[in-house]
Amino acid sequence: MEIRPPILSCGEARGAGGAGGAGSAGRARRYVGLYTGPYFDPAAPNNVTAQLGTHAYLPCKVRQLSNKSVSWIRRRDAHILTVDRFTFIADERFQAFLVEATDTWTLQVKYVQPRDAGLYECQVGTEPKMSHFVQLNVVVPKIEIAGESEIYVKAGSTVSLKCVITQALEEPAYIFWYHNDQRVLNYRRGLRDIRVERLGPDTTVGHLVLHHPVREDSGNYSCAPSNLDSASVVLHVLSGEQPAAMQHGNAARPAAPNAALLTLGALTALWGMSLAPRVPSRGDPGRGVVVLLAPFIPLFRLLAFVMSILILCHDEDDPQ
Repeated sequence: MEIRPPILSCGEARGAGGAGGAGSAGRARRYVGLYTGPYFDPAAPNNVTAQLGTHAYLPCKVRQLSNKSVSWIRRRDAHILTVDRFTFIADERFQAFLVEATDTWTLQVKYVQPRDAGLYECQVGTEPKMSHFVQLNVVVPKIEIAGESEIYVKAGSTVSLKCVITQALEEPAYIFWYHNDQRVLNYRRGLRDIRVERLGPDTTVGHLVLHHPVREDSGNYSCAPSNLDSASVVLHVLSGEQPAAMQHGNAARPAAPNAALLTLGALTALWGMSLAPRVPSRGDPGRGVVVLLAPFIPLFRLLAFVMSILILCHDEDDPQ
């Protein structure tokens, strides 16, 4: 609820001297009309946007406050944050201060987090209470290293890593690069190049260029802008190897078929193919065995055929 005072003449204003009491005499001298109580300046903003990790300032302009107190309340949990200049929350990021020149009680929220977004109430201790609401919006920038999550380059070539920060209202104060948790410095002239550029109103790009990298330069690289999360990439510097060899070098080779199984299969195949389809004469010494095995000859031949196919497939798959 916003209360506006009536418009009075200058003479009426001068005739209404110290209505605010001794404690508010300094403020009463600035009144421009008959004192009718505090009211909120209708021009005060009620929507504030801040970037993750920065400081947010929520203004509350109260005219003719006199000796009334001003409180800031977080609406999502009805927690009283401040009363005048006193803080009533354990979170030290919250603080209220008065800018007397503009009659503005400002709530400061340091190092804004996503959970700080929401509605805040500026309340004046009148009867009934007066309230002015301010919505705090928190913008969370996106950060990524352009390209694949793993990069393969040849030793001695040039590597360019780009850390792209978008949806950022403010340019980060710095962008640090780390190689395996150790900060990358720019002191190696001709081998390291670090720079930052601003592209458009909400995009910042950090560059890390490695000249003539060697295998020791392989590892995890991450960029860490001020007040933001980090992004990382894995760099592989190759000295003649192929990327596929590095990716699959530790993979176990397919196990070769058992040698005994191959030998048994070969003997079975030879034996099955050597069995004659005819029944031997009575004088043949192997007549009894052949007669006994005769019904199984087709099965042996099928088994011999299958084992022959397996042996051929193994020979084709074996790179040796």
